[in-house]
Amino acid sequence: MRELKIAPKVIPIRNKEMTKQKLVQAVGQVMANVGFQQLGVNQVAREAGVDKKLIYRYFGGLEELVATYGRTLDFWPSAEELIGTDRDLIRSMPPSELVSLFFKRYLQAILARPNTLEILAWEALERNALTKALEEVRVKTALEFFELMNDDPPENVDLTALVLIMAGAMNFLAIRSRIHPTLGGIDLQSESGWDRIEKTIDKLMQAILDKRFAKGD
Repeated sequence: MRELKIAPKVIPIRNKEMTKQKLVQAVGQVMANVGFQQLGVNQVAREAGVDKKLIYRYFGGLEELVATYGRTLDFWPSAEELIGTDRDLIRSMPPSELVSLFFKRYLQAILARPNTLEILAWEALERNALTKALEEVRVKTALEFFELMNDDPPENVDLTALVLIMAGAMNFLAIRSRIHPTLGGIDLQSESGWDRIEKTIDKLMQAILDKRFAKGD
């Protein structure tokens, strides 16, 4: 009688990078859907269609997975995206034009990222280690852009406070545009509405940062 030989079970090699990418995309989608308080490894694994153990194996846990998503272009624009091919031109701009350009491009970038707007809306309601994990990339992007500023703003202008106020305003308008077609009589779902806002950004930054117009305390 011939000896039966059992062929060894062939286990397909898991594509580690593909699986990691699935998890990164999944955590972004789940955050957009349910926010941070309800975010868990089971939901993310289910969305990705993989075993939740892989979250710990590849990322060490949920916090690092969220941080990894925060560093993707799916979530946040890079400085390179905002600068584009205009690096030398931006370097030559006075502060008023440079800051205005930053916020107009920033606004366009987040409006093009629906999941980002959902996540920013959840962040307004919740604060924990997971929300903190998403903050680093935003600061980095802004700092890299503003490193191109060669001229100093007027001495009486607190640039950090100005950037904070403007970023808050841009985020608010972008988030509200998801569910409110108009706000204060401006159509937030039309090109003409956003054009009005961008022109006003130009005027505000000129009034505050242009040394020809800025006034002392």
